[in-house]
Amino acid sequence: MEPLLQAEGIVNPNCSKTHIQYTFYLPKPSNKINIQFNYEPKEMEDLHAAKEIILKELGQFILEDEREEYSDHWERFLPLKNLLTLSIDDASGFRGCAHRHDPAQQLMIGECEASLGFLPGVIPAGLVRITLSLHAVVTNTCHYALKVWEGDEGFENMVTL
Repeated sequence: MEPLLQAEGIVNPNCSKTHIQYTFYLPKPSNKINIQFNYEPKEMEDLHAAKEIILKELGQFILEDEREEYSDHWERFLPLKNLLTLSIDDASGFRGCAHRHDPAQQLMIGECEASLGFLPGVIPAGLVRITLSLHAVVTNTCHYALKVWEGDEGFENMVTL
């Protein structure tokens, strides 16, 4: 299986609320593409750092007269989690999105069926764009890997981080 796209990277909290786009070219229409997307870690394990983040964000999102009550029970917001999601556009437009919390995803778009959140149908020749949305990166670093290939070969050889 020759990948259409293979990418990986490391992001940090400064990357939160941003997007990373990857584009590849399909020289002819495809009946099926497979997408493997992983990232880690999922959860922040450093409780001291988590408390600092929670208290800082409470100051930004909670009214001042209610902050003390929330601050006294900051543990309710644990665990803090990274959240990276993806969406796909092909030459004809939006094909769907996987805004899931699972840090290991196996997705497909096929002529007659597609993973939940995606539109089935032939993928036309042309540019295909995958957008990674970095909703929240709370750990010092978060490593992601993305792989896309064509055809019926499945996920048996799935690469993990």
